[in-house]
Amino acid sequence: MSLDETCPLPAGRCADQGFRLAVYEAGHALTARALGLRVLSVRMLPRPPVLVSDKTFVANNWSSFTDTLENRIIELFGGQIAEQHACASNTCCSGDVARIDELARLVAGLDGERESDDIYFDLEDMAQDIFADPRYRAAILPMAEFLYDRVQNGHSVIAGEDVEAELDKHLPKLAKAKWARGLFSFGRRKV
Repeated sequence: MSLDETCPLPAGRCADQGFRLAVYEAGHALTARALGLRVLSVRMLPRPPVLVSDKTFVANNWSSFTDTLENRIIELFGGQIAEQHACASNTCCSGDVARIDELARLVAGLDGERESDDIYFDLEDMAQDIFADPRYRAAILPMAEFLYDRVQNGHSVIAGEDVEAELDKHLPKLAKAKWARGLFSFGRRKV
């Protein structure tokens, strides 16, 4: 059995690595929208966008820091999930699994009550739930086209206000508490 049989490369539009990266980055932006986070910029490299959560904490405590790490994990899953939905593969940025695992271990160490595997799978379920919403799945390709077109026009960094304006065309803005902490909250130790 060859590698091509077990891990076939995507076909059609998704055969273009640049477009697949745009799908992956669209997944990050859509996840940020679902979490109620504002995108400051998207750099068209295999990494999540810069978000407001990268720069600020809600409070000056470990719980706020843990929330930021958990949001990053959900975002990382979002890129892979979007690529899976749109391209029937998630080959673009497979290094995310190691980053997610590392962040889940950090959260477990800070939390002291949950195991890293439980955190990993709970947050993966949250990311899956975002894309279970047909509005988010339907927005993957238009967002990817938007990002891909920007790159084709010479922009490797897309300003957050442009990304937010494009997101507004496809999805409503959601308050963080309404989506992530309201629907998906699970036991969390307050420090």
